[in-house]
Amino acid sequence: MKSIKDIQIELDEEEIIRLLSSKKGNRRKKKKISSILSENIREMMKSSLELIKPKAVYDIVESSSLNPKFLFKKSEKTILAVCTIGKDLETRGSQFISKGELSKGVIMDAIASHAAEQTAEYVNKTIIEDIKDEIKGKKVTLRFSPGYCQWELGKGQEMIFNLLETDKIGVTLSESMLMTPIKSVSFAINIGEEIDDELGSRDCETCSMVNCAYRRTKKF
Repeated sequence: MKSIKDIQIELDEEEIIRLLSSKKGNRRKKKKISSILSENIREMMKSSLELIKPKAVYDIVESSSLNPKFLFKKSEKTILAVCTIGKDLETRGSQFISKGELSKGVIMDAIASHAAEQTAEYVNKTIIEDIKDEIKGKKVTLRFSPGYCQWELGKGQEMIFNLLETDKIGVTLSESMLMTPIKSVSFAINIGEEIDDELGSRDCETCSMVNCAYRRTKKF
């Protein structure tokens, strides 16, 4: 098992605005926002940077040892990973809400969600880059997480957390299979010559959750 701690991410104001819009069910409709809101977002983005402390752990395992079989049957190896931005940003957002500053709390939550997704994307790319010589000539899937691609949330989370030492990055799993800190991401990536390399993107295209903030397309 390996750890990744030197994680560099950038925050994108447009993506944060998109996430805020998705909370209102308007993900596909681009809306103009006020200059005051835009300035608030930029200021909170700056203050958030010192609170984001991304870390990750991952391992590469034999796919044949994993369940459910239909997700891993054509894969040779599978990368399992858990990453987090830590709890500080989440705590700051909760503080805003407890003070009655709901707007700031919602913005902070969107920033944290974006930061967690950026962390997962960075970790994904870093792992693939690190093992590129080992997987030369093989296909890799998009990352996919428990709760998606017909992967049962509880069983998926339990399997990943049983195989990775997530305590090294301060991430735990509750009895309801939710991660703490909340802004954490667990995922798998399949590797092989005969894998379904559209796993993840195709399921998003057919999923009925059209306003999901993390919906993917094949361009990824």
